[in-house]
Amino acid sequence: MKIEATVKQIRALLQLAELNEGADKLSLEAYRRGHEAVQRGLPRLLLERYQSLVAAGRTPAVVAIERGACSGCHVRLPTLLEHQAGRSLAVYTCPHCRRMVYAPELIRDGSHLEEAKSSPRAAPASAGRRS
Repeated sequence: MKIEATVKQIRALLQLAELNEGADKLSLEAYRRGHEAVQRGLPRLLLERYQSLVAAGRTPAVVAIERGACSGCHVRLPTLLEHQAGRSLAVYTCPHCRRMVYAPELIRDGSHLEEAKSSPRAAPASAGRRS
């Protein structure tokens, strides 16, 4: 399963995961405020998927793809999923543990992807060339 997402939305999911991990260190009010603030920036589909994973005990619910494997269950991902995740700004589902996985290199280098998504596509440089 693939859910399109922006860098900002994936980072918001990661913030939710951090809040859930550190919930015991925060006051109930601080946790609730942080949780609500982060949730406001997420589309319903992403938020529902995240909440269903947390309810099922899959924490962290959002994990990076590391060396071709899900960093949640450490099982190698199918090659096609790994390649798709590395080329598309989205969260995918690990077929083994069902966690949301993403390509961390797209998050680090995501600023140019965000710009490309929002601007019209430029014609390829080779389009006007003739051999």
